[in-house]
Amino acid sequence: MNKWKIAFFILVIIIIGSIGTFVYWITTPVESVWIEEANTPPEGNVLTVNATKEDFQAIANTYLEKAIGGKPLPLQISVDDQIVLSSEFTAFSINLPVKMFFEPYVEENGNIRLEQSSVEIGQLQLDPETILKLLRDSVELPNWMVVNPAEEEVLIQLSDIPMTSGVHVRAKELNLAEDIITLEIVIPTE
Repeated sequence: MNKWKIAFFILVIIIIGSIGTFVYWITTPVESVWIEEANTPPEGNVLTVNATKEDFQAIANTYLEKAIGGKPLPLQISVDDQIVLSSEFTAFSINLPVKMFFEPYVEENGNIRLEQSSVEIGQLQLDPETILKLLRDSVELPNWMVVNPAEEEVLIQLSDIPMTSGVHVRAKELNLAEDIITLEIVIPTE
């Protein structure tokens, strides 16, 4: 057999194996992520801050940029009537723009839970669980941003965002339709 025929068959096997591995990877079921709850809420003087959607968007992107540490920002957060996470996935040298739309909810402990409402990924129709699994496995996110594909949600653990002087932030209200965003900044009394 000719060495070019052998090389061709090896190349075909590698391509088919790569496609098979990729399809297997995105279609395997995901496990639930266990989220550790904070034991005690931070105590101290509380400063209540009202913000607009634009302010909230700028703050979120700033802290995301700081957490990534000077690397290119893999994710962009925008706030309108929903919270939108935009990113790009590269598959077989093709960049696919991805937009994930979330409804925000404030947890009792002041963290923000984003429940996925829809997703846009070019012309592809993939279920939200698969997209969140791709996001969790391929984008380096800060530890305070927990992606849970099985529940189709992202948890923003505000209490885990590193702040100076021991300051903690917790959400009080997120009403995007009326542009009411209330955050509490807890300043320790030391």
